[in-house]
Amino acid sequence: MSDAPSTLPLRAWVDAWDDANHTFYTHHAPEQHFRTSIDAGTATARRIAALLAPPPQHPHEHPRPAPRSSLPRCIVDIGSGSGALLTQLAALVDDEVTLIGVDVRPRPDDLPAAIGWRQVRVTRDIEDITGRDGLITGLVIAHEFLDDVACPVVELDDDLRPRIVQVEAATGTEVLGPDLADPAAEALLGGISPNEARAWLDHWWPATKPLARREVGLPRDLLWRRLTRILASGHAIAIDYAHRLDDRRLGLWDGGTVKGFVDGSACRPRPDGSVNITSHVALDSCASPHATVRSQFDVLSTSAVGSRSLASWPPDLGSFDWLIEPCTPTPATPALSETMVG
Repeated sequence: MSDAPSTLPLRAWVDAWDDANHTFYTHHAPEQHFRTSIDAGTATARRIAALLAPPPQHPHEHPRPAPRSSLPRCIVDIGSGSGALLTQLAALVDDEVTLIGVDVRPRPDDLPAAIGWRQVRVTRDIEDITGRDGLITGLVIAHEFLDDVACPVVELDDDLRPRIVQVEAATGTEVLGPDLADPAAEALLGGISPNEARAWLDHWWPATKPLARREVGLPRDLLWRRLTRILASGHAIAIDYAHRLDDRRLGLWDGGTVKGFVDGSACRPRPDGSVNITSHVALDSCASPHATVRSQFDVLSTSAVGSRSLASWPPDLGSFDWLIEPCTPTPATPALSETMVG
């Protein structure tokens, strides 16, 4: 990659990526371009629905009824797309559970009337999901959402200094920008500081060798923490393509993971709004100390339904990790805004 001065109209990857995905998702239906595990059956929905019930006291006992609360029981699906996951969940949960889809796109025409909808650009207007924190008890789900959240992209130079990668949106041509110690870096990191970016890299994706690339996952960590605060109690669940710290330290992901997808195929990541830009998620950095990160195989194989479904899935639809984060009750939580469920 060149680090020579360029006459191209360059932007930091994090900014070009965020705008490109907003344009892509407001003009394209995701199901026209790629399949997800939701399209392969109901195993994911069944496992999610099971998290609404408190665990039984003994493996042979039936689940206990949920404790009564002044807060509504809700499932909020972030990045809901066509609403397919919520439609499956509607057939699996009690009628008293409120289902709410959140997406940058308008409400799908064929979505069941019982499912609520919020048209929100979550990366910028997260307050519009509920208006306040701690409004529900239940589940917040981010299924293949965090991989779309834009991150700064860096490449290590010969001295193992992380240099910010800049990109020309129309072609995807990349140029090495300033390193994190340069004052110019401040404006190229999507709102996080150079010191925060450096600290994240040192801990979660340490330098290994020149030319290695990294996506700085801190913007995803911060957004995830905001999403978990929607809950007064329950579970926040992120399901995505991911990598883990031990493998990152070994250099197994040194090529970086930014990819483009269009019409069902991988393509050059060109952030002009015509393709979907994604990268794998460091779910372990998103997780709180009380959360667990497990492979989708491990999560779903605990149930007979999940085991049967996994056996018939295409391999690329089963390679997710699940971050399951328990959210504990907080006292004096305000009631849910009526505008959320309309």
